[in-house]
Amino acid sequence: MSFKKWLLALVAMVVVSSAANAELIRNDDPYELLKEVAEVTFERIENERGKIDEDPNHLKVIVKDELMPYVDSLYASKKVLGRYLRDTTKEQREAFYRAFYDYLVATYARAFTQYDESKHTVSFEPAAELPDDARTAVVKTRVKETGRPEIRLDFRIRYDRDEDLWKAYDLVVEGISLLNSKQSEISAVIRSNGIDKTIELIEQKAQEPIKADEEIDNPAEGI
Repeated sequence: MSFKKWLLALVAMVVVSSAANAELIRNDDPYELLKEVAEVTFERIENERGKIDEDPNHLKVIVKDELMPYVDSLYASKKVLGRYLRDTTKEQREAFYRAFYDYLVATYARAFTQYDESKHTVSFEPAAELPDDARTAVVKTRVKETGRPEIRLDFRIRYDRDEDLWKAYDLVVEGISLLNSKQSEISAVIRSNGIDKTIELIEQKAQEPIKADEEIDNPAEGI
């Protein structure tokens, strides 16, 4: 699968998010939540297309407002650190969490440079029946573009008891977990450079300016 498709898959991650610039959208049914927030998020992208075209970095603003409240970045950060979670100090872990949050913001913003609301649509697979005490779920969606094969996406989400909110922590694209891919990549960087240098590299990547229609050759390219 081409990296452009991976970027479109990341774009679809917005389906699990929207803060509506104010109150969080809440729904006990994660499937219904996705449908509700999708409309709000894509409407904002369309309404602010002029700002985005003028300055692609505005995508970071949208991502922070609409996406990140519904992404469990702390849980994802811990999963990415893996065994290094035990080998780091509290200060190093907190610095990593902050850097990884900013990195996710930049990653999703770059994904949006590939999105065109006039071409791309997202559809939902039928919802699976969940028990009342369910705390995890997989929501299946499809990204469609005329004349191209649809992209199969599985969102892994978990219920955050502290915030009383469903949050996404992983996206599986055509059977490949983006979280697992990132964990392997960052683990290799930590082995080679140490945790402090890895944090520095992540911060540098997060601060790089967003460019319109950005192209990257490898979906798991180094940080």
